[in-house]
Amino acid sequence: MPFATLLRTRWAPVAILAVAAAVALICAVGAVSRVSLLPPKLAPRTLEAGGATTHVLIDLPKSKLADRSVSWEYFGTVSTRADLLARVMVSAPAREQIGRRAGIAADQIAAVAPVTAGVQSVLTEPGSEQRAHEIRLARRPYRIEAHSRPRHPIIDIYTQAPSPAEAERLGDAAITGLRDHLRALAIREGLDPANQVVLHQLGRARGAVITPGAKKKVAGLTFLVVFALVASLLLLLLRRARAGGRARPAPSAAAAPAGQIALSAAGPPGPVRVRWPAPAGDSALAFPLQPPRIRATLRSVATYGGDWPRTTRVLPWMLAAFMALLWLVPFDSIQLTASLPIDLKLDRLVLPFLFATWVLALAAGGRAAPTLRVTWIHFAVGAFVAFACLSVILNAASLSQALELEFSLKKLPLLLAYLSLFVMAASIVRRSEVRAFLEYILVLAVICSLGMIWEYRFSYNVFFDFAGKLPGIFEVQQMDTGYDLGGRRTTQGPTVHGLVAVSMLAMAMPIAVVGIMQAKRWRRRILYGLALCILFGAVMATQRKTAVVAPIAGVLTLAYFRRRELLKLAPVAVALLIVLAIVSPGTIAPVVEQFRPSTFGANTVSDRASDYDAIRPDVWTQLPFGRGYGSYQPLGHRILDSEVLVRTVEMGALGLAAFLLLGFSVVAVARETIGQRHPVWAPPALAGAAAAVVFVVVAALFDTLSFAQVPYIFLCFAALVAAVVKPGEDESSLSR
Repeated sequence: MPFATLLRTRWAPVAILAVAAAVALICAVGAVSRVSLLPPKLAPRTLEAGGATTHVLIDLPKSKLADRSVSWEYFGTVSTRADLLARVMVSAPAREQIGRRAGIAADQIAAVAPVTAGVQSVLTEPGSEQRAHEIRLARRPYRIEAHSRPRHPIIDIYTQAPSPAEAERLGDAAITGLRDHLRALAIREGLDPANQVVLHQLGRARGAVITPGAKKKVAGLTFLVVFALVASLLLLLLRRARAGGRARPAPSAAAAPAGQIALSAAGPPGPVRVRWPAPAGDSALAFPLQPPRIRATLRSVATYGGDWPRTTRVLPWMLAAFMALLWLVPFDSIQLTASLPIDLKLDRLVLPFLFATWVLALAAGGRAAPTLRVTWIHFAVGAFVAFACLSVILNAASLSQALELEFSLKKLPLLLAYLSLFVMAASIVRRSEVRAFLEYILVLAVICSLGMIWEYRFSYNVFFDFAGKLPGIFEVQQMDTGYDLGGRRTTQGPTVHGLVAVSMLAMAMPIAVVGIMQAKRWRRRILYGLALCILFGAVMATQRKTAVVAPIAGVLTLAYFRRRELLKLAPVAVALLIVLAIVSPGTIAPVVEQFRPSTFGANTVSDRASDYDAIRPDVWTQLPFGRGYGSYQPLGHRILDSEVLVRTVEMGALGLAAFLLLGFSVVAVARETIGQRHPVWAPPALAGAAAAVVFVVVAALFDTLSFAQVPYIFLCFAALVAAVVKPGEDESSLSR
């Protein structure tokens, strides 16, 4: 059979899925095994680790612990000795004795004694030299951590090894080895070993597997990622090959009477489909032959009823409801009170319903079904998700040994939620509906801004107050009120941080600016100008420096594409600033004050600058793919106030490039449509491009992916750009 004929058969997609499954299975086996070619051998990789714990009581030869007449100063003295002995245990000579007792080479044991005293966290954050030493120790298969309890003569010993039995043996050896070291030290110094401190082990070490199921999780993740990549690539090639061939004329929809079964006339008989009577003025819809109840459900989901908001289609309305959730509800602070492996935030409860309805609409087919329009933005989003998953797979062994694999695996589903929202939104929204959705987003942003201004004036957060009235099955996180450490008012709206609110509103501002430029009537110009004034007032109410930087990034993007139009709006901008200064006089001055040379480098700016040198060891150790997506946790590390730094550490240079490509791909794809200056399609593309630039800029100022609102809203803008630059087949007449 010729290859071109094979591609047109109905078995081609099945063969592609089978090939993708085979390749994914091979890669999954390779991810949890060590492959040797000479000689051919397949050995399992060590991904699961064992841990054990034991405790030791520090006492003097003549114990007074049971003497109730002894003063508390005695216990303070012994507690100080415990803190000292914890550090002696992790020294090189003590490790030699411990390794001899455990039967392990000393250079295979990493021993640390973390600071347990009540000091500021900045004093425990490692610098570049200390972090480099920690990275070198993290590669050793055996680990001892000695924690001295504050104000108690007890040392808690935690050990880690490739198996629980080895971890237990290492825990017991840590105490006997320390005794041997202290005895040898006393003899060398000419002291009586009988007078040395006494170490009482409080029970033998007890161990267990601390990374259960690591191999299955890594193998499953590898299979899913490779299967998705290979299947997507082959299906795309199949689609292009079929499009390049000669398409046979399909039978007309009118040829089959209403309610009768129509068979494909080209090639082997295809799936049986039923032609339903079409509504007046609409084309016939084709549904798979299903039981009547299922068929009716699919038909109701994909009913063709015009463009949103004047439509009876379910999906656009569900997408609009989800957008309202993003803008008006503190969903990332609302969690289902249930004990589950992952945190069920409100968005993770709502998004699956949208996804299920989207799948039903795809299964229904027909003119009203979602249209998958593949653009370079899709490739950029897919590449970022792929690099994130690959960074975890390639670093699975080190992540499991460092007990950070679970952190990464828990964050990947949220990343897939971002991807699914973009794909669904880009396929649900028609080109003719993009303008309506942008105006809807602007309305939501204005409502959000009004709530933030009210919060700034009266210290009352209406969003969290209404969220607190949800049923008892939901738990609402308490919001911060008052002032932050820098003396700034806390205004956060429906978010957990003011920077998140700034980013959201700054991405919506270009809609109002473009609306002013494109409006032909003064009434619409005034409405857009009023909306812009409200947005800017809410942004300044957060009293963050980003409130100036982020809107400027959007304005500069608009100026790059529309210089003359934007210059004409300069008087309008001055008038808006005057109105804002009169209506809300206390919001602009505190923000401008932070840009003075005497205060600009204080607090947050200096903290960010101190992070650059501290992450050098992490970056250079694993430059291509980083240490693994989601693995850089604040506990024990520096809190990086920049998504660019976080991506560099977690995903390496390739991952950072993929992250930046998210924003740049939107601008690159929208550029041609913007340049055409079409009165209908160019303005949405321009607003989306400006929002993408704002997203990239704020990513350099704080860790944007740690707050779900920012990526969700950015991907909504990216989806609208993807919809407006590539019309669907049923909208080709609108683009002429």
